[in-house]
Amino acid sequence: MKVMLIVPPWTILDIRAHDTQGIAGKWPPIGTLYIASVLRQDGFDVAFRDGAFHTHEDLLKIILQEKPDALGAFVIAMFWERARSLFRDVRKALPNCFLFAGGHGPSAFGSKALEECRDLDAVVISEGEYSVRDLMRRLRDGDSVRGVSGTVVRDGEEIVVNSVRPFIENLNELPIPAMDLAYLKGYQPSYGQVLKLPSMQVISSRGCMNDCLYCYRLMGRHVLRFRSPENVVDEIEHYVDRYGARDIKFWDESFTYNRERALGICHELLRRNIRVSWWISARADSVDPELLKMMKRAGCWCINFGVESGVQKNLDTLRKNLTIEQIVKAVADTHEAGIKTFTTYIFGIPGETFAEGLQTIALAKKLNSFITEFFPISPFPGTDLWDMACKSDTFNSDIRKIGLLKEEIAYAPDTMSHSEVAELRRRAFREYYMRPSFVWRYVTGIRSAFELKGLFAGAGTLLKFTRDKKEC
Repeated sequence: MKVMLIVPPWTILDIRAHDTQGIAGKWPPIGTLYIASVLRQDGFDVAFRDGAFHTHEDLLKIILQEKPDALGAFVIAMFWERARSLFRDVRKALPNCFLFAGGHGPSAFGSKALEECRDLDAVVISEGEYSVRDLMRRLRDGDSVRGVSGTVVRDGEEIVVNSVRPFIENLNELPIPAMDLAYLKGYQPSYGQVLKLPSMQVISSRGCMNDCLYCYRLMGRHVLRFRSPENVVDEIEHYVDRYGARDIKFWDESFTYNRERALGICHELLRRNIRVSWWISARADSVDPELLKMMKRAGCWCINFGVESGVQKNLDTLRKNLTIEQIVKAVADTHEAGIKTFTTYIFGIPGETFAEGLQTIALAKKLNSFITEFFPISPFPGTDLWDMACKSDTFNSDIRKIGLLKEEIAYAPDTMSHSEVAELRRRAFREYYMRPSFVWRYVTGIRSAFELKGLFAGAGTLLKFTRDKKEC
C-alpha cells in the first residue's frame, strides 16, 4: 500500500511580511517525517513532497503520477484553504484515494474540518505517528476506520469522533525521522538560529508544563515526555555520519525542564567526542550557572528565551509564570557562561498600553541579546487567546491574515490601536538593531560564513522593515 505525505503549496510570503522575507528560512517538517518513518517501519511504501518547492499544479501532477492509496497533508491553520483546494482536485482525479489531514490546523478544527471539506476522509488529532499508522493498517486490511483513537473520520454521511489517543510515553521507541525523503538541499534555516551548515533539527522532548495564553500545545499541555540522553545523541550521531551535520537546532519547548537529562546529553556528546554546535529554547527559571557552563562545553552556542514583555502585569496576563527578575538573571548568567541569547517579545498583549510597549523595548536593549524578535500577538484556533480575541471588535479572524511574522496586525487590545502595535514593532527593531554598540558587537562576534551572510540579509531587511509607512 502506498502512502503519500505532503505539505500544501506555500511560499515565504504566506507566513512573512514582504519586507522581512530576506531573513526567513525553511526547515523540513520533522513531525511529518516522523510519521513517514513509522509507516516505513510498518511496511508501507511512503513518498513525501513539500509544497514549499511546488506550485499547486506541480504538486497535483506529482500526486497523480504517484497514484497513492492514501494522501495525508500536514496543515497549519493559515494553509487550510490551500489544503482544501488541493484535496478537492485530488478527489476529482483519484476518487478512491483516502484523504486525511493533521497538524495544528486540523487538530484545532476537529470535526469542523470534515464539515468544511467534504473531500476529506479523516483528521488526525495532535500527536500523529501511531494514529496515522493505525488508520493505514485499517485501510490496508479493508477494515472500518471507526474506532481509531486520535482521529475524526467520515463514515458515509456520518462524521465519527473517535476516542482521544494517549500521548506516546516512550519516545525512545520512535525511529529517526525519515530525512532521506526530504529535499534537504532546498532548505535553509533562518538566520540567527544556526551557527554552521549543514544543520539538522532534533526534538528531544515533547510537551510543556506551562499554560501560556497564546499557545496551542499539539504535543500536550502539562504533559512532559523525554527521550534518554543516549537516544538523543544516537540521532545526532546519525546526522553527523550520514549528512555531515555540524549544527543542531533543538525544537523542544524547553530543553532544560529536566536538568539531569540536559546534563546527561552534554556528557554523552562529550563522551563520544561529537563536536557540533547547538541551539535550544529554555525557560528562564530552568537554567543555572553550573548547567550553562556544561552546556557551553558540550557545544551549546545560543539559548532562546521567550521574554515577551518588560512589564510584570503583562507577563501575568500571558500566564508566563515568570518574573522580570528571573528573566534578567537567566540572560545575564547565560552571557556569563559564554552562550549567546535569542530573546523574543510580544506587542499587543491584552491590556497592554503603548507606554508599556516602550518599557518592553527598554528591557530588550538592557538584556542586549545576540538576536531579538518582536512579534504582534497572534490568536490561533485552539488557544485561549483565540477564544478571547473572537469576542473583540478589534480582531480580524481571517486565518490567512494571522501570523507572528505577517505585516498585518490581526488583533489589537482595547488599550491600543492596530497602528500603535505596528509602530511598536518598527520602533523596537529600529532602536534595537541600529545601536552602534550592537552593530559593533555583532560584527566582531561573527564566527561563521553563515552568520556573515545573515548580517547582510538582516541589514537589508531592517532597512526595509523600519522605514516610515503611512499605513499599517
